[in-house]
Amino acid sequence: MNSGKGRSSLIGIVGGYLVYLAWQLYQGRNNPDTSMSPAVMILFIALFALAGAGLFAYACILWKRAEKEEQEERKRGQDENAMK
Repeated sequence: MNSGKGRSSLIGIVGGYLVYLAWQLYQGRNNPDTSMSPAVMILFIALFALAGAGLFAYACILWKRAEKEEQEERKRGQDENAMK
């Protein structure tokens, strides 16, 4: 695994965790034992969900780019071996 794939995997995990946090906030939105106002809770749900989805999409783009670079390196290596 090259560094591009590793980095994109970590970014994807962070994005997934932010979506998970948004889901947990959404499930606890009707809990009367919270000190967070409903407006602030909705704001953070939206913020975490959008940020998580954005990071996950960015991670997919990075993963595809790293895969393309890896395939080009393999092709270059095969071309160099064919010339020998």
